[in-house]
Amino acid sequence: MTGRAGVWGPRSRMRGHVPHLAGESTGSFVNRLAHAHGLEVGALLDRVGTGRQPVNPRLPGLAELYLSRAALDNLAVLSGRTSHRLQLALTNLQGRFLLPEDDPARWQWPFKAREGHVVRCCDLCAGARGVNEAAWLACPDRWRVCLRHRRFTDDHRGQDRHLVGLDQLPEVVRAHAERLRLERRFGAAGAELFADGFQVVACWWERMPDVWSWTQRAWRVGMEARELRTAPLVIYPEAVQLAWEMLRYEQQGARTRVARAAWVEQVQQLMDGWGLEGGEGWGELVQWLDHHARPATCPFTEDDGRRRRRRRALAVGHSRLAEPSGSLPERSCMR
Repeated sequence: MTGRAGVWGPRSRMRGHVPHLAGESTGSFVNRLAHAHGLEVGALLDRVGTGRQPVNPRLPGLAELYLSRAALDNLAVLSGRTSHRLQLALTNLQGRFLLPEDDPARWQWPFKAREGHVVRCCDLCAGARGVNEAAWLACPDRWRVCLRHRRFTDDHRGQDRHLVGLDQLPEVVRAHAERLRLERRFGAAGAELFADGFQVVACWWERMPDVWSWTQRAWRVGMEARELRTAPLVIYPEAVQLAWEMLRYEQQGARTRVARAAWVEQVQQLMDGWGLEGGEGWGELVQWLDHHARPATCPFTEDDGRRRRRRRALAVGHSRLAEPSGSLPERSCMR
């Protein structure tokens, strides 16, 4: 065998083509590549580079695999792809995630992903790509919604099911479509406002998990109402609706005491309709308003399709606290 470092490495691809999934975790892809050729994961990794053998056969769903540049090149040869194509397909093979090149070819499989989470892929999406075994994605958050197949998946590692069908929760499906519309129309600003809305409603759920609408949603899909993994699913409609209300406040520009009071009153009326006690959510609403007390210097307007697309700036206090990318807590000013 010869390799990039001139010491060792695979000469040719393995027989048979194994499709990849966009955004798939490296561990998930390597696991499937091994299975397709009748190998244990450790035996395949011996051909990729050197590292400590994984001890748990379920590890691809528990953690993530990281490679050095030389190991990436070896994996590319084995899979019949170029290194560049693999990096485009697998998030955690991008340059900033590669291991330092102190060895010709090296890999690591830490217990936790460096950034984000390893989340189960929708089985129907995987099947459409010719993948008929469990696959995992590298995601910024612990959960995701597949709008096409109405599936909710997360990073759950227990014995319970990993995929939750949403046919019994049409309001959650509609909420996800509304979130996508918000983010398409307003770009990063829309994503940050959804993160704000989600963080606020998540705080309310922590204090009031027994709100009837949230409990009902959990029961409709056979989940425990107070279980932590239930929260993102059951609060989704309220989080999206609050995000649109936050957008309205940003767009109006006024930051007077009267404007603040009017906005809070309207939001509390919504909360009454959701079955929440308005007084319980006062603190988070005031905190959000404080972070958005000073509007951005440039107007917050919607792109009409004729102007060149530009980033819409949110309030000054928000921009100081929120990140333009990352998980929901990172994209929000409500930590």
